[in-house]
Amino acid sequence: MKKNEYHDPFDSIMAKAIDDPASRYHFYKALLDQEVVVIGTVSDDEETLNLKYIEMEEELILPIFTSIDKFQAILKSNYPYIQIPANMLLEMVETDIPWVLNPGFEPSKKMIKEELETLKDGRILHYFFDQLPEKEKESLLTEQMIYLPEQSMEVLCENLRGYKAIKKAYLTHLFHPSFAGQSFPLLALELDENNQEVTELVQTLYDVLDQQLQLPIKIELIVLDEMAPLANSIVQHNRPFYIRETLIDLRSMFD
Repeated sequence: MKKNEYHDPFDSIMAKAIDDPASRYHFYKALLDQEVVVIGTVSDDEETLNLKYIEMEEELILPIFTSIDKFQAILKSNYPYIQIPANMLLEMVETDIPWVLNPGFEPSKKMIKEELETLKDGRILHYFFDQLPEKEKESLLTEQMIYLPEQSMEVLCENLRGYKAIKKAYLTHLFHPSFAGQSFPLLALELDENNQEVTELVQTLYDVLDQQLQLPIKIELIVLDEMAPLANSIVQHNRPFYIRETLIDLRSMFD
């Protein structure tokens, strides 16, 4: 096996993950974002990959290279190749044949069927994210947050006042360990119990906010249901930024 003669930042990520289980979330996350090189061609409709699998140690595998230099060093110009993001490749191929990352180089890694399946559906990322130290998880969540400007918050509150059915509103963030990119802001609404127009209210408010806030990412909306675990978590860990004040509420201050 060759020592790596090429500068490939992915090598250090993979080497660290091999030795340190605490680094494996970052490895799998980086792999999904990595553009890889495989032997094969793309069909005319660009919807089908025609890949070449090879036999290694009496087992059929799919060789995956994390740089074109590595691919050329091993296979020269003998085969056509495809450059594709690993997450897209994972969606387009079956997971019953193992992958070998950077075969012929050090470090290298074989990814078995179960590993590919759980990477494809996100389970392995959730598992290793949960294994991270609490401070590191908090740091990752903080880095992913998008903060609304003060002016946007004023517009948001002004719009909420126009809906008498809304009692309280919470603004939080949802982070999915298996998704790339930032977490997204979530507007959680607490409504009057007798409100019968939930769907219409949410859709109307969603459209208004989308037009008026003009944020780089859309705010998602949910209506809090006290029976749902997510609702309980939002209420317990966040303060409402908006509370409807009724005339009765104001009068009670002088009782």
